[in-house]
Amino acid sequence: MIKHNLTTKNRVKIKLKKTSENIAYAYISWFKNGKQVWESTKLFRYINAETVEMKRHNKEVDFKLDIYRNRREDAFFKDEIEEEIDFKLLKNKNFHEYFKKYINTYKKEDLRVMKALANKLEEFSSGELYFKEIDENFCIKFKNYLSENMKGETPQTYFARFKKVITAATREGYFKTSPVQFIKNTSKNETIKKEVLTIEEIMMLYNTSCGNEMVKRAFLFSCNTGIRIGDLRELKWKNLRNNILFFSQSKTQESSKTSGKMSMELNINAQNQLPLKEGNEFIFCLPSTNGVNKVLKNWAIKAGIEKHLTFHCARHTFGTLLAYYETDIYTISNLLGHSSLKHTTKYVRVSEELKKRAVNSIPKIGL
Repeated sequence: MIKHNLTTKNRVKIKLKKTSENIAYAYISWFKNGKQVWESTKLFRYINAETVEMKRHNKEVDFKLDIYRNRREDAFFKDEIEEEIDFKLLKNKNFHEYFKKYINTYKKEDLRVMKALANKLEEFSSGELYFKEIDENFCIKFKNYLSENMKGETPQTYFARFKKVITAATREGYFKTSPVQFIKNTSKNETIKKEVLTIEEIMMLYNTSCGNEMVKRAFLFSCNTGIRIGDLRELKWKNLRNNILFFSQSKTQESSKTSGKMSMELNINAQNQLPLKEGNEFIFCLPSTNGVNKVLKNWAIKAGIEKHLTFHCARHTFGTLLAYYETDIYTISNLLGHSSLKHTTKYVRVSEELKKRAVNSIPKIGL
C-alpha cells in the first residue's frame, strides 16, 4: 500500500494502491472503533501522467475522489466535525464574561466570595482572558498568586470557588477535561496563627487609654459580640431593645435565605461599652478603615500587646472564647451567623490549642 494521501486535513483519507507500473487504484480509508476501514472507489490514477490525456484523466479522478470522500465524511463524521468546530469557537470566548454571567445566576450563600474571586482573577490576568489560555499551568499560577497575596484560609477558599467555576464550564463544553482536576487545593495550617486575644490581653486593653474612645468601645464591644466592623457601622439605636440587638449581617444578606438577620442579647461587658446616645442615630460613629487601623495599632503598642489588632481579631476572639469556655458549637455558629459548621470548627481548634498552651505553661516543679 502506497503511503500517499491526497488530503491530510480530513477524517476520511484517500490512499492509492499500485497495481501496475504506472497505475494506482484509489481507496478511501478511515478509523472506526480503533480499527482502520478500507473501501474501494474503483477509480485509478496514473502514477506518472506523461500525456495530456493522462493528466486530464487524473484531474477528473481527483475531482470525483474529493466528492466521494466528502460524502463518506458527512455520513460518518458530520456530527463530530461540527462538535469540533463548536469547541474551537468556545475556546475563543472570554472567560471573564462567562464568569460574570455565572455570578448573575448564582444563588448560594458564598456569592460575596464569588464576586471577590472574579476581581482577583481580573487582577491576575491583567485584561482579556480566553478559555484557550486556561490550562493546568495557568491554574497553578493563579493558585500561587492567591497564596502570595492573601492570608490565612482565604487563598484556599478562593481557589475552591475557582475550581467550582471551572467544573461548571467543563460541563458546558468549554473544556474537554477540567484543567484543575489534578490540582490539590491544600494550604498551610495557619488556623492557630490567627490573632486571638486572651482574657488577660482584653483586660490590658480595657485598662489602657486609646487615641479614639469610640474605636476602643466598638472594639471591646466586638470582642463580646463578634460583630464585624461593617455591621457595627450600620448599628442604630433603634436596633437595640431591652439589651437585645437586632441587626443584619452585611456579609451574608445578599444571598442568605434568612437575609442575614440576627438577634443577640448583650452581656454586661457589651452593655458597658455602649456610648452615650447624645442624639446620634448610629450607635458607633467610627473613622475611616485606615483611621481605625492606626488607632488600633497605637493602642496595642501602648498596652504592650504584640499582636496585630483588627476588628476581625475581635470577632475571632469572641468565637474562640466561647469555645474555650465550652459553649457548644451550634450555639457558637448561631451567634457568629455562620452558614455552615465548617466555618465554626476553626474556633474550636484554636480553643483546644489555647487550653493545651495553658496547661503546658505551668512551670516544672522539681520533686
